Amino acid sequence: MFSLALSTIRARRGGFAAAFVALFLGAAVITASGVLLESGLRSGVTAERYAAASVVVGGKQELDEAQGPSTPFAERVPVPAGLADRVARVPGVRAAVEDRSIEVDVVPPNGDVPVYAHGWSSAGLAPFELTSGRRPEAPGEAVLDAALAARAGLSTGDTTRIAVGSVPAEHRVVGLVSAPSLRRQSAVFVTDDVAARWSGRITAVGVFAEPGVDADELARRITAEVGLPAHTGHDIGDVEFLDVGQARGFLTALSGSLMGTIAMVVLFVVASTLGLSIQQRRRELAVLRAIAATPRQIHRMIGAEVLLVAVTGAALGSLPGFAAAGLLRDAFAAAGVLPPDLELAYSPLPAVAALLLCVLGSRAAGYFAARRLAGANPVDALGEAAVEPAELGTTRRVAGVVLLVLGAVVGIAMPLLVQGRAALGGAAGSVLLLMVGTALLGPHLMRIATALAAPVLGRGRISGFLAVANTRANARRLSGAVIPLALAVAMAAVQLFSISTADAAAADQASAGVRADFVLSGGPSGLAPEVVAAVRQVPGVRSALPVVRTQMLLEYRMFAEVEAEPFAAQGIEPEHVGTAMDLAVTSGSLDELRGDTVALSKSAAGIAGAGVGDTVHVHLGDGVEKDLRVVATYANGLGFGDVTAPRDLIAGHTTNGFDDAILASASDGAGLRELSARYPGLSVLDRSAFAAAQREQQRQQSSTNLIGNGFLLLYLVIAVMNTLVMATGARTREFAMLRLIGTNRRHVRRMMTLEAGIVVAAATAIGTAVAVVPLIGLSLATTGRALPAVDPLTYGAIVLATAVIGFSAIVLATRSAMRGRPVDAVGSGA
Repeated sequence: MFSLALSTIRARRGGFAAAFVALFLGAAVITASGVLLESGLRSGVTAERYAAASVVVGGKQELDEAQGPSTPFAERVPVPAGLADRVARVPGVRAAVEDRSIEVDVVPPNGDVPVYAHGWSSAGLAPFELTSGRRPEAPGEAVLDAALAARAGLSTGDTTRIAVGSVPAEHRVVGLVSAPSLRRQSAVFVTDDVAARWSGRITAVGVFAEPGVDADELARRITAEVGLPAHTGHDIGDVEFLDVGQARGFLTALSGSLMGTIAMVVLFVVASTLGLSIQQRRRELAVLRAIAATPRQIHRMIGAEVLLVAVTGAALGSLPGFAAAGLLRDAFAAAGVLPPDLELAYSPLPAVAALLLCVLGSRAAGYFAARRLAGANPVDALGEAAVEPAELGTTRRVAGVVLLVLGAVVGIAMPLLVQGRAALGGAAGSVLLLMVGTALLGPHLMRIATALAAPVLGRGRISGFLAVANTRANARRLSGAVIPLALAVAMAAVQLFSISTADAAAADQASAGVRADFVLSGGPSGLAPEVVAAVRQVPGVRSALPVVRTQMLLEYRMFAEVEAEPFAAQGIEPEHVGTAMDLAVTSGSLDELRGDTVALSKSAAGIAGAGVGDTVHVHLGDGVEKDLRVVATYANGLGFGDVTAPRDLIAGHTTNGFDDAILASASDGAGLRELSARYPGLSVLDRSAFAAAQREQQRQQSSTNLIGNGFLLLYLVIAVMNTLVMATGARTREFAMLRLIGTNRRHVRRMMTLEAGIVVAAATAIGTAVAVVPLIGLSLATTGRALPAVDPLTYGAIVLATAVIGFSAIVLATRSAMRGRPVDAVGSGA
């Protein structure tokens, strides 16, 4: 059977080449997403400050969920005081050293690398070694790493300013140190007492093992003794660099959600391509049935052909998939959501998964595509080979209608009934349900499209008549080309307009909700309380509202399980909020926002199922659990965050404990701008500049989804062009017969141009109709409004791209198919 399959593949290279391309690219896309998923589970970066430690004990930086991947905490989870003494008593531990890590600013600035201050006792964890001078012994003394000193133009004996929370203090450089490797950060060392005063939170405990003690075994002992995760080897980088653990969580969540969509889309495209390829062999299969080939033999032959093409295409396609994963990583890093030095984890598993999915999906697609012809009566099979069956089967029609109805219900009803990830997932997932339903009803939809186009195209006399006749007679064939193109339109529209809808709502809320005249922001370490006090003393300042931002996990019940969803959170002082910020309170009052209380946006309140007076269970930024009483709900969640709590409650559970911004109401900004000379890193923006910065931040967040889904859309575009070229190229014999009975090249080319117009128009209309449902659902889930924000220029660009893809693929393939002599083409039976 395989020898027959090879012969068939050689004889029909065109159709099988298209299937090969779809499988090749599909395997590459699946492999790339699989590499990202695996990297989220086990990648990282090499430790720097803790490079000499055998084991590092840190806080548990994630919340384990009953379903799905763990959710990382936004802030550093500290370790308790006295932990180093407990760890030191574990058998096999030679020494245990506390480390405090505080982000600071060194004046003059030293570049883009963050600077962290530590107590001198933790210098041996790298190890850092003195290259000149001595260790710090008193307040006001500091030791700098040599690279930092060189960039800042400092040497031993010089004086510099070190700012904590944008508040500077002079320090004398008493020594310089070097470390084996320090690429992601710079280091400043002060006395242990000063480090403890700057930060009361212990970052981690570094452990040195006794000679001959295995690090992994020691880590297990320490975890059993203290109940906290102990890390060794490559995992130590997760403790040292908080962004690495968060990046891994991001990769796991993103690739996990994309994997399902990617696999479905790839299988959808592969099934469409294979189905179209098999439909083009109706005459051949009908002849085989007429000369006594059994349905089982037909299926075995097609199965062997599909298996050969699928294995070859998927195996070869997985190789560029590994390279594509690196390109995706670079794109995410450029968008600022991944560290540029995050190492990807490579193994054969993503390629194996791609191979299995493509082979199994192709085999199923081949079986269902050939089922009608293989099972038909030989006489009926010959009849169908000449003319497509006019009607769809009852089962197919019913399944298509059911999926369309189900897609509409899931896309619109889910956001009305539930909130949060379930609502967003239902709205986004409805695209595939609608597309599968549309694919099942595709021939019927193409007949409708042809009927609508017939009055217009009929005016074209010969070419118009032929275009209408062809599309009517070959609706099944054309639907195989139209549906993937419609899927590309739908996915592009959903992706772009869901982002524009959220962006527009967030920008409107932020612009309308900021009442303050100026917004002050600090350096990387934030703004200390001293800065807030200084702002309030500036002449002309009527009020100043400090705002600290973080992320909080809010628990809610989803059916029988308790889920925790991350929300952007802010901490404020309610007595100053009235003149600085308008959250559009819908119930309750922000005046009661004191102690263990919280205000929720309408979206967050709906997800938690909580109202004013109810209690919600939350995990603060550093993972500490709290029960908070809801005192208010508000509408402007997209612009300011879905959770608002007292400033002291939020700040006490952030990494540095400082404010991120100060909203000041003042008649003149001159006095505020003068503060920049006193506080390094302090910037003053007016209301319009702040709103623009907020929009830019929102765009950066939106680019994350565009990168992942843009990769999938690129695959779709290439696959669609491949399918259109295959469908057109297979009509060489038809074009030759038309030319032999009197039409010329110009008539055929014009006929195909008109057919391309029908294909593009039908794909645009179907894709737009499919996109409307999830867009309404996503708009309801994110903004509460049914009408999404659709930019006419962006939609015009989608339509233009669809037209370019459709016309270029069909017209160019038509020219290629008419290169030879008509007599030769008819005789070849192509």
